[in-house]
Amino acid sequence: MMANKKTIKVNFTDIYYKQPDEPVTKFWAVDSITNQLPFIPQNIQDKYNIEISEEPDFLIYSVFGHGYEKIDNCVKIFYTGEVVVPNFNNCDYAIGYDNITFDGRYLKYPYYYNFLKESMLDKSHIDISYAKRKFCNFIASNDSCGEGAVLRKELCQKLMEYKRVDCPGKVLNNMQNAIKPIDSDWANEKMKFQKNYKFSIAFENCMSIGYTTEKLPLSFEANTIPIYWGNPEVIRDFNPKAFINCNDYNSLDEVVQRVIELDNNDEEYMKMLMEPCVNPGYTFDKEKLLEDFYDRIFEKGNKPFNKLPLPAFNKCGYVGTLEEGQLNNPKYKDFLEIEKFRLKIMKNITFGKKRKKYQDKYQICKKQLKNLT
Repeated sequence: MMANKKTIKVNFTDIYYKQPDEPVTKFWAVDSITNQLPFIPQNIQDKYNIEISEEPDFLIYSVFGHGYEKIDNCVKIFYTGEVVVPNFNNCDYAIGYDNITFDGRYLKYPYYYNFLKESMLDKSHIDISYAKRKFCNFIASNDSCGEGAVLRKELCQKLMEYKRVDCPGKVLNNMQNAIKPIDSDWANEKMKFQKNYKFSIAFENCMSIGYTTEKLPLSFEANTIPIYWGNPEVIRDFNPKAFINCNDYNSLDEVVQRVIELDNNDEEYMKMLMEPCVNPGYTFDKEKLLEDFYDRIFEKGNKPFNKLPLPAFNKCGYVGTLEEGQLNNPKYKDFLEIEKFRLKIMKNITFGKKRKKYQDKYQICKKQLKNLT
């Protein structure tokens, strides 16, 4: 009975659901597509009487704004699927993709956990006809925000010199109304479209250790071979024999050559297609991790940690405007250390002229760090 359930007063902010007509003050507390509360597992929603409140005990927020700064006297839970580092000077708890620990206050729960299904391991329906499908697809709406966004467009253009690549998205669009817009049931629509193709370009926008999104698992669910760029440690969970990992190649031209080889060798193509998408021992029931995390937080009650709010950082720079005085912020040195590490990876893995650009940025970053010491 509802009366026997513990009441949990929550609110949400800085969460984006493609609902431009909604007032900002509403915080988009309910996903208009699923009609469920964002980020909270269904079992937790069933266990507690969760009440949306303007004076919450628990505030759940993400990266799309700074509304969390305006709400106090509550436990703040940060949840991100984007390339943003949790800032424990602002939040009490965090859920993200980074491989970090923070005294029980952090849960690693990368976005792709939500899309991997045990049913993807069933290959019994696959036959040689899968090697006779159309060549490749590329679905993207952004071609400039993030190094991966630039590289995936370049790869698509190089593949087009070999064969047509179908592009129903905004980038390099050569198909009209072939896929429903992103504010529909976009994941299912994208997966159904990809089923018609042998290969799918599945580049992340940015590269960061642990950062893998839905792009890879949606391709696997469609039984298409992903051409992936992104997380340097992607093979921790994903089977390296099941996809083309650009991290294994020295240039986009080498990647293109590998795609062409597989396209012209049905036996090799089918061998890769039949590989399980994840490594042996992978556990699919990840939601239990999320349930236990929330359960522990809610049972503890409205008991925030002592925090010293500071500007939020991400691995590409500051979130928001870099205001005067922030360069003297003690956290700026920590940010530069993170940036130096990221640039070191990028200059080693990026191709062609882009490698020189990251080499130069890396040297500037080192100089800034030296000046701060």
